[in-house]
Amino acid sequence: MRLNRTCRDVTRLVLEGEERRLAPGERLVVRIHMLICKACPTFERQVKLMRGAMGQWRQYRDGE
Repeated sequence: MRLNRTCRDVTRLVLEGEERRLAPGERLVVRIHMLICKACPTFERQVKLMRGAMGQWRQYRDGE
């Protein structure tokens, strides 16, 4: 397993993590990359923000 991954690899893993539980090795790769990269933590926060916004929208939509 390669620990030094590109931002493209890590963003793919972040998005896959929204759909499924990442394997321990994948989670480790993401954590290590987040410590050394400035852009990927921002991307991860944006993904979480969008997930929260979509959840609120679904609740609003289902309440009507």
